[in-house]
Amino acid sequence: MARQYSAKTFLRSVPNTMLEEYFKRRGVDLGFRWDMLRETEVNPIFEAMERLDEQVRSRIDSDFSMINDLACEGGTQAILEDAELWNHDDWPERFSRMNNAYERAMWTFLNDPKRFQVAGCFHEMDRLGGWRRRFVGKFLQARCDEQSLAAFQKSLRIFYRRQGRGRHCHVDVYERHDPERQCYFAYPEDYASTDIGYDERGRFQHRARRSAFEIIFVYRPEDGLLELRARGNKRQITQLEEIFCKTILGLVQLPEDGRVPFDLAVLKDSAFSFRTAPKDRVAAVHVRAMRFDVPASPSWRIAISANANDRRPRALHELLDQAIDQSKLPISDLHVSQAKLRFTFEPHNGERPKSLTFEVTYPDRCTLRDDTHDQIAKKYLKEWGIARD
Repeated sequence: MARQYSAKTFLRSVPNTMLEEYFKRRGVDLGFRWDMLRETEVNPIFEAMERLDEQVRSRIDSDFSMINDLACEGGTQAILEDAELWNHDDWPERFSRMNNAYERAMWTFLNDPKRFQVAGCFHEMDRLGGWRRRFVGKFLQARCDEQSLAAFQKSLRIFYRRQGRGRHCHVDVYERHDPERQCYFAYPEDYASTDIGYDERGRFQHRARRSAFEIIFVYRPEDGLLELRARGNKRQITQLEEIFCKTILGLVQLPEDGRVPFDLAVLKDSAFSFRTAPKDRVAAVHVRAMRFDVPASPSWRIAISANANDRRPRALHELLDQAIDQSKLPISDLHVSQAKLRFTFEPHNGERPKSLTFEVTYPDRCTLRDDTHDQIAKKYLKEWGIARD
């Protein structure tokens, strides 16, 4: 979800020198002298923007909204991550001298639009959950040559044309490190739609448009995992995975070795120890909810939740012992099909402790995203045997 944009808050947070440079590059004269304005004196700027042509104002709001989206800690980290790949070693020191994340995001927008664009994709990817995971093989070569990308785009167009959309498709490729990830952002054309609005003369009208929707494919060579974020039923998701494996990874077919990305069985053990390394600053891990399927009775499903915390870390298992008569229905006979876990991190630099709550669903769903704390959680799911290697 995009950060809430407020024009006055944005104008108040960005230095006047950068705002002046932005409007100069856009060829927009607001009709006043910038050197006569005090910092955070936003009303003259806002009122001048209100008088601009509607199309010009819309473009400015669009730019400011994108910059606003990266004006946060996660946005700064995304910018610096991509800058490091391009050996911009002076950026961290430069950023440390800036007043806030708004200034850092605006500076990047003005001085390196490509890094700004890529950082926007990284930041979006870091905030998204609902990834599908599938083991496809370790250390495969993820192709990004023109011929392979053309074949990938063509296959996606053919796939979506069967749904009455996908006439066009564009793919952007990015590489991320720590851990290594090959990221493919695909943008097939969506169904035509009609907007109700006003033209530049204020006339009410219907306007047809064809937008694109986003699909993200991420290959993790060290783990051999393909992660996919796309809408569709199970069959459609499998077909998209197959398209990627054939055109980008060079496989003859989608691997069918039966490996399931997640196994939640260890969470049935109330004495299971969530061991972590001090450097990751994980203060506690608690199981907040579990869902059980009953193999002997496929139509039965048991869901249980409890507010486990430091005072009662085993609260869920205590409730489980009271709720289920194990002489009739042993826990060992139940299959854990979903679990909710909560990571609490130690406070850092005087900030309040951060927490991360997420769900893992058998066989291949996880609501973890891709930012720093989520990466730590993913690492431990693997070490604990929940995410299979």
